[in-house]
Amino acid sequence: MPGTVVRLRWLAKGLIQVKISSAVCATNHGGQRDAPGDQTGTLTAVNHAEIQPLQYRLVNRSSIPFLLAVLVQAIASADAHEGRLQHFITRQGNKLHDGAEEFRFVGVNMPGLVLPYDWTLYLPERMRLPTPWEQEDGLKTVVQMNGRVVRTWNLPIRKPDEEPKPWHYVLGPGRFNEEAFKCLDHLLALANKHGVRVMPDFTAEYGDYHGGISTYAAHRGKKRAEFYTDAQIKEDYKATVRHVLTRINTVSGVPYRDDKAVLAWQFGNEMHGAPDAWLSEIAAFIKSLAPNHLVAETRHQPGQPLLLDPNIDILTRHLYADYRGVEAGWPAAMRTEMQKLGDARPLFIGEFGPYIDGKMFTHENVVGKTREFLDYVQNEPGICGALLWSMYFHHQDGGFYWHQIMTYPAVWSYHWPGFPSAGAQREIDLMTAMREAAFRIEGKPAPPVPAPDPPELLPVGEVPLLSWRGSTGASGYDIERAPAADGPWKIIAANVSDADVAYRPLFSDTTARVGATCYYRVTARNSSGGSKPSNIIGPVKVKRVCFVDELQDLSRVHARSGSLTLNNDFNAYYAEYLFRAKGEAGAWLAYTVPGGMHAIKVVAFVAADDAPGLAFQISADDKTCADLSVRRRVRRLPGPPRGIKSGQRLTMIEYETAVPAGQRLLKIRWNGPAELDRVEIEHSGLPRRASR
Repeated sequence: MPGTVVRLRWLAKGLIQVKISSAVCATNHGGQRDAPGDQTGTLTAVNHAEIQPLQYRLVNRSSIPFLLAVLVQAIASADAHEGRLQHFITRQGNKLHDGAEEFRFVGVNMPGLVLPYDWTLYLPERMRLPTPWEQEDGLKTVVQMNGRVVRTWNLPIRKPDEEPKPWHYVLGPGRFNEEAFKCLDHLLALANKHGVRVMPDFTAEYGDYHGGISTYAAHRGKKRAEFYTDAQIKEDYKATVRHVLTRINTVSGVPYRDDKAVLAWQFGNEMHGAPDAWLSEIAAFIKSLAPNHLVAETRHQPGQPLLLDPNIDILTRHLYADYRGVEAGWPAAMRTEMQKLGDARPLFIGEFGPYIDGKMFTHENVVGKTREFLDYVQNEPGICGALLWSMYFHHQDGGFYWHQIMTYPAVWSYHWPGFPSAGAQREIDLMTAMREAAFRIEGKPAPPVPAPDPPELLPVGEVPLLSWRGSTGASGYDIERAPAADGPWKIIAANVSDADVAYRPLFSDTTARVGATCYYRVTARNSSGGSKPSNIIGPVKVKRVCFVDELQDLSRVHARSGSLTLNNDFNAYYAEYLFRAKGEAGAWLAYTVPGGMHAIKVVAFVAADDAPGLAFQISADDKTCADLSVRRRVRRLPGPPRGIKSGQRLTMIEYETAVPAGQRLLKIRWNGPAELDRVEIEHSGLPRRASR
């Protein structure tokens, strides 16, 4: 890369001195048996700001090709670390700068980049740290939106009486989880690669359900309020700050405090109770360890004090429709704040959530009001940026991660580039508005979204249910099938969304013929065109096919009673599945399939474990029905701790059974209040074609 210098100097006894003027990840090349000569030396990390010598032993000059290969790899590692970020972000007065250029941004919050942001459910299958592939998809999303900045939220601490969990970065005072921190290592390395600035929080006051200030206090037998006053707790918190800032990234080899991807360190999430003295002391401590990084304030509600401290670089406000002081609109509220602040410091909107509440935001005005707010941010020189709350990214097993916003019906974390399944919150239009504003705040027009990269099709079983790792920015996928790996390929489904189904297979090929051998591939599409095809999966020997209904609408239902309703309000609170048909006792619906049924699986939700739930009947002729006995697996789900559904539990029931031969109709009857979530019917498929 530009500025990388490699100098070789022959020394005595077969030694070569190597000088490289760029960061190089530590690479041990000892024991390479297929290389000529004796290559037992080690290339170690060098300081990215200086030229320092490394010595490498060579028994003979035939080893030079091997050494050159090592150097190429080392320089490639340096390039990967340096990425697109050449400067630390600095503050001058009330403005931020990237080198000589002013730095402003419209970005996003992505708490899921560092922890499982699933505080209402604690479902075991959801409670894990993101993989590097998922983190990279999130950062690619930020890049396509021209977001430039992502805020990640807090680093959880384990409760004193709690078993350690993978997402507990802090296991106790002065004790840390190395495996969890590797997740943050990957994020920072990827942020450098993609040119995205990161704003991490050390802990949390509000939103400390994964472990925050009350947990630090609990480890010392203290009350929550003593977090800010107790000397020992303060030292415990400083121990976390010290561990984070002095940590050396295991992926890039760069200490966190020297990483240009860090925009600023924030004390914690929404620490509205923090006194001025505590903030000043901790800010000075952070600056003593990471003098090149900015420090961001954390008291967030309009009307709270705006602390001017020499070690605090940027102040913040969060904006939601239900906050006090915003009744006249967000721009009006922020004008009052900016008048108080003057030009003493830059301020950023750490969170804003344009959620439809029926008062400030309606389905009709939410996009226009959001654009009005983003225009205000652009035209207010003292505001350096604004971050949307919140976004999620693709899941490596297919589809997206999901998170219900606790206080608003039919609202969940946004997905890029926006999908019809989130039409209730105007997701497509809001994502477009965000991207346009992110370019506009830099004085640039928004170019077309790039055509997507190829997706990755995941393995397909003998019942052809398909999932794929999604492509950043794809709005839909074309699914193709062929009788052989070299074709001919036929599109069997066009523009299939990967944002309609949560944590389940994305598509079922019900047109495949039982007994046939198939090959599959997938192409991603958006407004700029299509990707190259994915990898090919096959041969798939089709044993059965599966009819699936996720109840997004009632178009797949054969017949039904008139009392059923569709509603997705707050569904994602409970197992994060999205769409349901709700009914009372006496409601019913029926499905038919073209081939004889083999098995059914139905998922429903009821208010209590012993609720009557659903009953099932089958028929071979659509006239005479027989009762079907099913197995029930009951799973009681926790009630949300906050919000409109606070404390309201639901029980998920999975019904499953084999079906006697020859049956083609399934009738589902409500014995009491219940919500039907998903129906799967495995059957023998379409009739076989007659042979010629």
